[in-house]
Amino acid sequence: MKSLAARMVLLAILQMAVLAVAAVIIWYFTSPEHPHAIPHVGPPHGHHGRGGIGPLLTLAVGVAVLLIGSLLTARWLVRPIKQLSETARSLGEGDLAARSGLTRNDEIGDLAGRIDEMAAQVERMVATERELLANVAHELRTPLSRIGVALDLAGEGNAERARASLGEIAVDVAELEVIVDDIVTALRYDVTRGAGMPLRRARIAPDDIAAAAAERMRARHPDRPLELAVASGLPDIDVDPVMFRRAIDNLLENSHKYTPERIAPILLAVRRHPDGIEFEIVDRGVGIATADLPNIYDSFFRGERSRSRETGGVGLGLTLAKRIVEAHGGTIDITSSLGKGTRARVAVPAL
Repeated sequence: MKSLAARMVLLAILQMAVLAVAAVIIWYFTSPEHPHAIPHVGPPHGHHGRGGIGPLLTLAVGVAVLLIGSLLTARWLVRPIKQLSETARSLGEGDLAARSGLTRNDEIGDLAGRIDEMAAQVERMVATERELLANVAHELRTPLSRIGVALDLAGEGNAERARASLGEIAVDVAELEVIVDDIVTALRYDVTRGAGMPLRRARIAPDDIAAAAAERMRARHPDRPLELAVASGLPDIDVDPVMFRRAIDNLLENSHKYTPERIAPILLAVRRHPDGIEFEIVDRGVGIATADLPNIYDSFFRGERSRSRETGGVGLGLTLAKRIVEAHGGTIDITSSLGKGTRARVAVPAL
């Protein structure tokens, strides 16, 4: 990238070169000793002789060159600045699609690129926020509606129905708590740039984490076959048991949501890994489109909007799973093919 200062220096050198050439040409044609000198009109002698024409012409040409150069320089600098100002004004007025479109390779071009990049990020954030509000409204409406129905049934005076309704209300309230907790955790992490996720680490066996996650999965979805395969002799890991199990829970829940066939099994395997211990979740669900894979960890991102209403959620499961795993010094890797299923691998250091 060429700097703006360097371009200004080159422009000044070019102007000086033009002035030098003009001065030589003027001298060539106005010097009294030169055979091709411009003939003098007027008295042959005196203070205003032919020798005085050269300096006057040189001065006039110099002023013209400097004036033209200044105008071109001002136009060269002001036009992109005006364009950036118009872009900023449009963004301020709510036109988030406004872009400068400047492609210069100097500081002004770099500034334009950063403004356009910022505008694109703001546009994505606003779109994400709108989608989040729509998703949250939908997710909250469903359990709230069920709670309303359950309360109506309980109010009819039937003791058995009342007890059954209370059980349904408890399930719905738990679902609401999970949704709200996911949103609050994700937003707090974004605001504090990761400092808002304190870990209460403890030494724990990987099979205990897997067994607890499998038990929760089977309790929430008793009709879903879940295969648990844990290798023997695994070393302990140093993790926050509640938070780390939550990451595994989110991955299992995603596998359940995107596997429409309820008889299709989900595999949870735990084994040794070069980096420590690996937890693997494999399903035979609808899979993830290749174009969506780079975005699956973004907050509130949801692939294939056509099925979002059916599968539920607000797009935070993978986001939180990744942040929890990375907070423990681990890695997460997800591979998927449309129509074939998804494989998630979580690796954490072992003791």
